[in-house]
Amino acid sequence: MFVATPLAMLPALFFSLVFVAPAWWLWRRGQRTWAWVPAGCTVFLLLLTVLLQTDISNRTQARYDLGTLMDQLNEPSLYQINNLSNPDELLFLLGTASRVLHQAAADERVRRGAVDTTLYTMAAWVADRADLRQWKRNTDWDREVFFLAQAGAVLGHYQLVTGDLAFEGDFRAIGEHLGRRIPRGRYKHLLSRPGEEVFRPADNAAALYVVRLYDALYGTDLAPAAHDDWARYLTDELYYAESRLPCAAFSPTSRCALTPTASATGLYVAYRALADPDAAEDDIPWREWLHYFGQTSLSPFSMQVRPNMRTGATPRFCDQTAYPLDCNRYEEEIGMWAAAEYGASYTYFRLHATVVLRRWLYPALDYGALSPPRRTGALTRVALRACGEWR
Repeated sequence: MFVATPLAMLPALFFSLVFVAPAWWLWRRGQRTWAWVPAGCTVFLLLLTVLLQTDISNRTQARYDLGTLMDQLNEPSLYQINNLSNPDELLFLLGTASRVLHQAAADERVRRGAVDTTLYTMAAWVADRADLRQWKRNTDWDREVFFLAQAGAVLGHYQLVTGDLAFEGDFRAIGEHLGRRIPRGRYKHLLSRPGEEVFRPADNAAALYVVRLYDALYGTDLAPAAHDDWARYLTDELYYAESRLPCAAFSPTSRCALTPTASATGLYVAYRALADPDAAEDDIPWREWLHYFGQTSLSPFSMQVRPNMRTGATPRFCDQTAYPLDCNRYEEEIGMWAAAEYGASYTYFRLHATVVLRRWLYPALDYGALSPPRRTGALTRVALRACGEWR
């Protein structure tokens, strides 16, 4: 379980001490009243640093976000699909939220009954043949890896946490298909959706994680070999020209169709760590992601993530790279999750500090006042960062 270490706050502590020098200088010159201004800044920043680290260590924000998810994911109105709704957006929310609940269930301070109930609500929607077209007969699952990854995550997490076999048949079908087809798929990848002719490493990394869940439930050993072949193909053929990051999507002719963006590539590196945790200890894609997308500042209490590799440039086809996520909305949350997966404590501290300060300074969002589509997007931000908070 990842917890941002106290060492992560050292840069913030050193930053606080910068004001000691002007305070001492003013004091020595006899301007003792003015000396209290920088001295007060030092005390304030030291206190802020300790409070932020305490919030992280006690999982205060994590439990707050978990409570938000469990409250909202049990609301029937969230699952009302109409012409304004996008089932893929809701499916992605449920897939990421189920990961949070799976991790949180191991914490003895969390209400297990509420976790089980919420997971059942999510799994029942995912498994309902009337809700998702992918369950229909004669659907080509080789062109549905996004659905298989997110639906499989919900069903697998439900079964792992509760031990209930109500949806075992559905999860077995997904796990067996992915475990069998990914190693034999073209370029060791499957297509994400029937309406597009591109292979997305992020979706396939999520699918490999589902195969890992399948192994955990049934004692098989499908994930390691599938992951090794898949990762080797990416390394040998599909790194983007500017970096050692894969394209956000590549074409059937093995050409880069969508260039890397912070959200698409962040999902790839996070799911890659889940699919093979042993490879995450010294993984190049995470360091490359941080180099190209992390936007540093003088403040150790905040960090921004730019959506594109090139500063100030607008990403081409940005909304397509991490579909169904909107461009320039989820980069910081995905960065928090990826930082937790790779044990990047300082990066996590900086991104998490912004979330905590926002909770302290601004009123809580009224999710009930939002329409189901807007509520889905707002909860997706919570779920993505909570994946890191409950790592």
